[in-house]
Amino acid sequence: MSENDKINPDDAKSVKRKIRHRRRVRNQILSYVVLLILIGIVSAAGVIGAKKLVSLFVEQKARDEAAISENLASQDSVSDENLTISSPDAINTPSENSVSDNAEEIEEKPETDPEILALIESMTPEQKAGALFMVSPEAITGVDIATRAGDGTKAALEKYPVGAIVYSKQNVLDKNQFITMVGTTREMYDGIYAADNELFSLMTAVREEGAFNAIAEGTGEKAATAASDIGASGDKTNAYQAYLEIGSYLNKYQIDIDIAPVCDVASEGGYFQGNRSFGTDAEAVASMTASAVSGLSDQSIVSCLSTFPGQGSVTDGITGGSTATDRSLDDIRGFEYKPFVSAIDEGAGMVMVGNLAVAEEDGARVPSYISYEMITEELKGELGFEGVVITDDLSVIAKGAEFDQGEAALRAINAGADMIYVSGDFENTYNEVLKAINDGAITEERLNDALARIYTLKSEM
Repeated sequence: MSENDKINPDDAKSVKRKIRHRRRVRNQILSYVVLLILIGIVSAAGVIGAKKLVSLFVEQKARDEAAISENLASQDSVSDENLTISSPDAINTPSENSVSDNAEEIEEKPETDPEILALIESMTPEQKAGALFMVSPEAITGVDIATRAGDGTKAALEKYPVGAIVYSKQNVLDKNQFITMVGTTREMYDGIYAADNELFSLMTAVREEGAFNAIAEGTGEKAATAASDIGASGDKTNAYQAYLEIGSYLNKYQIDIDIAPVCDVASEGGYFQGNRSFGTDAEAVASMTASAVSGLSDQSIVSCLSTFPGQGSVTDGITGGSTATDRSLDDIRGFEYKPFVSAIDEGAGMVMVGNLAVAEEDGARVPSYISYEMITEELKGELGFEGVVITDDLSVIAKGAEFDQGEAALRAINAGADMIYVSGDFENTYNEVLKAINDGAITEERLNDALARIYTLKSEM
């Protein structure tokens, strides 16, 4: 990697810093308002007792300033520059007992930034529906293959305020073309939506992991080593370095999210994704996935873990509707969960959920992406994941299901998914979700929780 190719990770943190700045300004304004009120009280009270009131104000102001300073210091202490990365070797295996022991901690939700809550309150139903989607350029524009962002892209963005665009190999012809395509798309989106609030920005994503590369080949970037080879080395530093380099070139193309690493623990008897897994040992894979997340994080790239609850037991590939496994939920908790636990603890911002049928509903196993038990109770509850849960591509995993893609999206959201990924039939799916929002088929609480997670993630990019 040449000196010219290096990207300053601080550039990717500009949004976070601006938000902190606004918080500081807001705190200062509140202090001045309090001061003016107290001055008015002092004036009304007259000379008698004024000195005492002023003395009380000075003491209170000193306490307030100390509290504000402590709060800001706490925020700064969790910045990427000062982040202390814990060892992924120390992994606590989740169990049913651990869930009950930590139930109170799980129920305590992190406080959402008031600015994000205000943004959500100001959004139209159309904007709220759009924010729930990650779509391919083809899905939103209706073209067969998209390689540039022109008038059609702008018109589509004006109609559909989607939360994210995900790019694939077919969108990449060469380095300059892809830089221009992504940059122009982002500028169009920001010009339409982010002028009044920078949080209302577009996220961009790819799958880039070594064995599967969306942009390395087309752009001429050096592709990372396949996960299986990294795992075979037995050195988690190799996973860190590989994903650090991936993150470095993703920054050049203004990509925010890498749908990686794969957290599947490969089956000894064969694994349908081949070299995309770090290996067959759950503890070793957990160590590798945490290091991969750390590498991406150090380049300010969000990791989207793939694919919950772990598809290593699948040998024949993903089928339409749902994919069967002979693994029980208890089996998966004690084995397949380990890489997810490790990577979540390392700070992964997103988790992708697939159609592996594990949990039961009405006596039958249902795909995980529409399972309340798997998303809300297991992933968000037992594993304590506080980031954004997104479905795998519904245009693939829901094909052949007994319900259409729009209903699949609605069921996924109500099960706890915060974003929906589609590469086709977007318009109909969006309209069904919008209708569900307007009709109350998606509750306000569930909708606001999803949006809060999405915009919290955007604020941290």
